[in-house]
Amino acid sequence: MTDLKKETIDALKEGNKSAFREVIAFYEKRLYAFIFSFTKSKQTTEDILQEVFIKVWTIKETLNTDLAFNAFIYKIARNLTFNHLRKVANQNALRESLWKGINEMHERTENTIIFNDYEFLVNKLLNDLPKQKRNIFILSKQQGKSNQEIAEELGISQKTVKNHLWKTMQIIREKLMPYLSESLYLLVFLDLYFIQ
Repeated sequence: MTDLKKETIDALKEGNKSAFREVIAFYEKRLYAFIFSFTKSKQTTEDILQEVFIKVWTIKETLNTDLAFNAFIYKIARNLTFNHLRKVANQNALRESLWKGINEMHERTENTIIFNDYEFLVNKLLNDLPKQKRNIFILSKQQGKSNQEIAEELGISQKTVKNHLWKTMQIIREKLMPYLSESLYLLVFLDLYFIQ
C-alpha cells in the first residue's frame, strides 16, 4: 500500500483542511474494512472511524513527519477499536452482574415471602395445639433445646417429650400437606424446620 505524500502530512500538520480531506479520502475505506473486521458492526465502525479522524486532527501539530503516517493512523484505529471492545466487554459483564444481582434479590425476596407464608401457617397451627404440645415444640424446634433439657424444665420424662414432638410434627405435616403442590420450598422448609 502506498503511503500519503510527505507534503500532504506536512500540510496537515500546519492545519491545512484540504490536506485533512485528502487524508480522509485516502484512508476512509481502508480503515473502515480494518475496524469492521473487529467490530462486525456498521454503526460502531463508523463511530470509531470518525473518532480516528478527530484524533488525527486534534494531534496534527505533534505529528512526526519522518515516521510512516500509515503505521501511525492504523495504530490509532487499532487502539480506539480495542478500547471500544474492552468497554463493551466491561459493560456486558456489568450488565450481566447487575442482572444476576437483580435475579438473586428477586429470588431471595420471593423465598422470604414463601418462607414467611409457611411460617405463619405453622404458627397458626401451633396456636391451635394443646399448651404442653406447643411449649415442647417451641422449646425443641425454635429454641434448640434437647429432649433431656425440655424434660427437666417441664418436669416430664424424655419419652413424653419425644411422643409430644412426634405427634405435633405429624399434625403440622398433615395440615400443611394441601400446600405441598404449591412449591418445593415447603419441602425444604419442612426438612430444615422439623427434622431433628
